[in-house]
Amino acid sequence: MYYYIQKSIQRQKSRSILVILVNCVLAVLLNLYFGLIGSYQVQLHDLAANTPIKCTITNPDGTRELGIAVSSDILRGLQAAEQVRDLDCSVQMKAGYGEFAIEDWKEHLNLVVSAVNKSDSSVLPEDMGIQYLDGWDETVFTGSERVCVMRKTEMDKQGYVCGEEFLLTVYYFYYNEKDELWCGELPPVTVKVVGQIDDSDPAASYEYPDVLLPFRTAWDLVEENQVDFTADAVSFYVKDPLALNEFKEEMGQIGELGLMEIYKGDNVRFSYKGTALYVQDGTFITMADRLNTAIRILTAFLLPMGILVFIVGYVISHLLANGRVKEFALFRSLGVGAPRAVWAFWCEQLVLVLIGNVIGCLSALVVGSQGIREILTVCGAAFGGYMLGTTVALALLAKEKPLELLTSE
Repeated sequence: MYYYIQKSIQRQKSRSILVILVNCVLAVLLNLYFGLIGSYQVQLHDLAANTPIKCTITNPDGTRELGIAVSSDILRGLQAAEQVRDLDCSVQMKAGYGEFAIEDWKEHLNLVVSAVNKSDSSVLPEDMGIQYLDGWDETVFTGSERVCVMRKTEMDKQGYVCGEEFLLTVYYFYYNEKDELWCGELPPVTVKVVGQIDDSDPAASYEYPDVLLPFRTAWDLVEENQVDFTADAVSFYVKDPLALNEFKEEMGQIGELGLMEIYKGDNVRFSYKGTALYVQDGTFITMADRLNTAIRILTAFLLPMGILVFIVGYVISHLLANGRVKEFALFRSLGVGAPRAVWAFWCEQLVLVLIGNVIGCLSALVVGSQGIREILTVCGAAFGGYMLGTTVALALLAKEKPLELLTSE
């Protein structure tokens, strides 16, 4: 069998070269086609990685992002959400040193307190330098320890040093049912100074808070006083921009009624409640839709491409087999069964198609951007489609009787 295939290929050199060339071109073209689809998919994932989608909790009509009241139920829902990353929560408070009567608040309540869950919170001025006590770093704001970070000038004024503890009385703000701002007192708490804010530049440090607390610490202090906790500002990023539908479905389940879309229609009532979600996804959706459209169009031609490869294999094999009808009829006349005769012709085509695919794979590897695994997969599909067409063409040839084959040529 091997000797016959070798001699047959050598004897019909021009036809053999044609089969090799056709399969080489098919392999290269299919790799370029799938490479184009792959490049669009890579661009889509790069777009998702390099175009973060920021989300901000606002009041219902979207007019306020700061100084609102985001309930603890919404905060817990965001913390547990799978499609939320880099959650940024903060709350503003007022405080004073030591313990004092509520009627003396004007004299003692002179500290601006910010509770944040990350050192680079969006509510804090940029490039705010903090020097931490040994053993502490910016992760302090992710915990719930009774610690704080203070402005250096305030520490010098009070004679405090890092590592020292002092008594702090904190007042929290809240809105009543009429959206009126009120202030509530919390029991005095002992906190430890674990870092100092560099405020040596008066111009740059104008908006620095006097005291920074971990967000969870402020949350615990309020709830320990049997009061509902609310945050002043909340923002975050979508974890997977390619799963926006899943993200929006998840947001609809957070809170009592879900995070609503911003509504600015007629008869809208102003409120300080943080119940709406502003998603900055316009740019991403526009660009992602274009890439998805291109991918869908190219993917829609996968089936026609497979059919085309099958037709090419069938037509070429049929034409080549018709040119060798006498040879096939001779095999049958000598007593060789139809399956064995077809097998000889099929193996000959197999060798030629394999050679063409190997050359096509090497060419695609040189000129294409796909990896070896993707190229082998595409070439394997081209090989299978072509050989399927060959199999059908030879199977139809095998049904003919030897005498009919001789008279048909």
